[in-house]
Amino acid sequence: MTTHSPGEAGAPKRKHFDPPYTSIKARQMGELNRGDDRWDVMLESVRDEEMNCVRGRIHFVCGDVHRLTGWVFLEWAEKDIEIRFNEFSAQELWNLLDSLA
Repeated sequence: MTTHSPGEAGAPKRKHFDPPYTSIKARQMGELNRGDDRWDVMLESVRDEEMNCVRGRIHFVCGDVHRLTGWVFLEWAEKDIEIRFNEFSAQELWNLLDSLA
């Protein structure tokens, strides 16, 4: 058995996923409110042709402050990402947002 370390000849090297802005879709999914804090929650999705799937990430926007996750969803279809997003409770979204601070 032969193994290759990353970057070694013969080993496939995965490029950084960076989609063109024209292929990104983002939709408003709701708001998070706690006291005076109010965040708009957006779900972004984009097709990853290399992996033949759809990737998704979450944006939190409050005035001029914008926080976003990494590509936390990897599904076959955009609808699957929406279904998975809807499984998050408000508390889980707050925890995710707090982890991005």
